[in-house]
Amino acid sequence: MGLDIVELFIAVEDTFQIHIADEEASGVYTVGDLHNLVIAKLQGQDSNRCLTSAAFYRTRRGIMDTLGIDRRQIRPSTPLEVILPRNHRREKWRHIQEAMKLKLPDLQHPGWIQFSLLTLGVALAAAPGLYRGVDYRWIALLFLLGLIVGGFLVKLSPPLAVAFPNHDATVGDLAKDVLAINHARLVDEVGSWNKKEVWEALCRVIVMQTAVDREKIRPEALIVDDLGID
Repeated sequence: MGLDIVELFIAVEDTFQIHIADEEASGVYTVGDLHNLVIAKLQGQDSNRCLTSAAFYRTRRGIMDTLGIDRRQIRPSTPLEVILPRNHRREKWRHIQEAMKLKLPDLQHPGWIQFSLLTLGVALAAAPGLYRGVDYRWIALLFLLGLIVGGFLVKLSPPLAVAFPNHDATVGDLAKDVLAINHARLVDEVGSWNKKEVWEALCRVIVMQTAVDREKIRPEALIVDDLGID
């Protein structure tokens, strides 16, 4: 079992507040296997009650309390850019999280900033070697080292992370992420869950953890061979 899968299982355990034993993890081959394992371990009652709406109401309340926006202006289809412009977004994001008393997904670096920092890392790592005329056989190693340096630059620059997570465009998108990372907490509060929302929460956890294309995540999809998670 590769480290990426281990990290994924840890994220699933944290989201649903369950424990996956090593022998259980070794028997998981498809996303459907993982979904069935989560269902088997969940506490509470399987019902038709909608946790997504509960997550939306909590998200809306946090936005209302923090930004002073009328509740009628906050719908699932409301664009996040309209109510949370980039100016002071990180500070407002933190205050919304505090008001909700639930965890929000982290803001991310815009794609162009990530690309720029990774490019800078490659330049910093490779430039001295190229200047000294390093053998071309070392170029690939220098490039890999540069990507690692660039990754550190991304991690060391949180103030530049101002993009909404997971390409979330609306308040409804954000509410689905809120449910995905606070599933166990909301189940405790509501007292029930349903299989469809567990599936959607699991898919979002996989996307957030691995950046796999959501369209590839199907019950029959092999975690290693089809999704490339190893």
